[in-house]
Amino acid sequence: MAHRNHHLAPGTMPVIGRMFEAAAAPAPGARAAPPALPFVGDVLDCIEGERITVTRRLTLGQDLFLADHNFVHATSVKALADCFPVVPMTASLEMLAETAACLAPGYGLTGFEAVVARRWIAVVDSGELALRIEATVASTDAAQACARIAVRLFAGGQPVPAIEATVLLGAGYDAAPPAQTRPAHGAQTLDAARLYSERRLFHGPRFQGLQGAVELGPLHACATLRVLPAHDWFAGQPQPQLLCDPALLDAVGQLLGAWAMQQGSIIFPIGLDRLDLFGATPAHGTLVPVYVSVVGRQLNTLSADVEVGDGAGGVWLRISGWKCWQFAWAPQLVDFQRDPAQFLLSDAQALPAPLAGLVCQRVSAQRVARFDRALLARNCLHASEMAEFHAKAAWPQRQLEWLLGRIAAKDAARAWHAGAAGAGRFLHPAGFAIDHDDAGQPRITCWPGPLAPPCISIAHSAGQAIAVAGAAPAGIDIEPVVARDDAFLASFSSAQERRLLAPWRGAERDAWITRLWCAKEALGKRLGSGVAGAPQLFEAQALAPDGSLHLCHRPSGCEAHILTLRDGEFVIAVDSPDANP
Repeated sequence: MAHRNHHLAPGTMPVIGRMFEAAAAPAPGARAAPPALPFVGDVLDCIEGERITVTRRLTLGQDLFLADHNFVHATSVKALADCFPVVPMTASLEMLAETAACLAPGYGLTGFEAVVARRWIAVVDSGELALRIEATVASTDAAQACARIAVRLFAGGQPVPAIEATVLLGAGYDAAPPAQTRPAHGAQTLDAARLYSERRLFHGPRFQGLQGAVELGPLHACATLRVLPAHDWFAGQPQPQLLCDPALLDAVGQLLGAWAMQQGSIIFPIGLDRLDLFGATPAHGTLVPVYVSVVGRQLNTLSADVEVGDGAGGVWLRISGWKCWQFAWAPQLVDFQRDPAQFLLSDAQALPAPLAGLVCQRVSAQRVARFDRALLARNCLHASEMAEFHAKAAWPQRQLEWLLGRIAAKDAARAWHAGAAGAGRFLHPAGFAIDHDDAGQPRITCWPGPLAPPCISIAHSAGQAIAVAGAAPAGIDIEPVVARDDAFLASFSSAQERRLLAPWRGAERDAWITRLWCAKEALGKRLGSGVAGAPQLFEAQALAPDGSLHLCHRPSGCEAHILTLRDGEFVIAVDSPDANP
């Protein structure tokens, strides 16, 4: 990308930070070009020594680093823009630093303070995002040759800054302090390569800075970081002039994330109190030690102090108060999110023996609690399903139930396919879609084959979703057992059915009423029509002690033996050809 900072006078662009990149010799015969600050786009407003406003449009085609920092592991079946590529907080700091540097020519970056990150900067859907960065000189000290620049970054036209900080600039670095003494024992050791290969850390190659052994203690973590090159971060800009090292700083956050995972939490950075640099970024390929000390955990936040060495026995930087939000996600959700082809998000639901040909999966709202719903949808849904998901945003409970139903049905279909095909891994849930036929019954589309897709049936109620998949049509329903009055019973039953229920009293009567309702729903779904507003057309002929019912669909004359089971507070009914030989 050609540098477009037209409004700044030539020579005012500071050459600071990664000096080894700026000084790299050009290829033979090529003209040497001045290093460009890659995140400074067009200058909208600038008063020298006072303020500056710049814009920068992020695009997936230009900002290649985003391909290695996407939260949704689905690029094999979806476009990158649908996989929630996110600007790391540390890359946001680079953007703030570059803008601030335009107000202090001749000064270098020496640190940050009061960093507050409020929201993700995600380049989704269109693959583009407009940024506006505003910087104002907060103070200068000519005697100390330093300046403090207040900077705010606004993303996508939002009125509140996504991140803000005070950027510290100066004519030289402070003397480095002595390195900290680190604990000699009491640590668990993990292998960095496995953390990446198993996607316990989701980062791609441009951000895989952890090397070798990762030591995690009760309140500390230490590792070795490799300084990575940035030649492929931006299309057409092999020598970007980065003032800090976003990849190396992100690897610090990864180390803290690995520590938090061992404690049962997932974390996302939300800021830091202060970062001090004591020298330029070490040359790429340098191995540097990093030590993280956890200094506070309260409510949903975590705070840590950090020291990174320079690879030559000294200290390169220190951070005080690296802050993160902590999330206690269900372990099944964590596993599914990191590798959907290896893990299901739902649980297998046991069915009676006659239904052995079906795969049944069940998931509760509690399983996905505290996880961003739109992000969950991106993990689970085909691109063609996202419009229907977003259309339900005005009805959050309905949207959640719909999404849970899709999760259960896709997991059932994936488990069925793995068994039928003898596959060692599951299909990706976002690699196929579920829509509905003219009667409103669900069906699988965009199936990758070569096997034909299974038939599916979905039900959801009271925070639970359940689905079955099989080679032939089946029907399923689920409902909680609650007290039902006579008016409710009369609304969906015939006089004959009420006579069948007459011997039952109290809780047993409530359970049988629920079984009857679920059985009608299951048969209607198996026939492909649903109950169609006429549940009395599905009439029970007999009730069995094992909880099964014999039903007849009067218009078609179809008779079915419906199996039901009681699971905790819920009744589940399943109708399948396997139960009706």
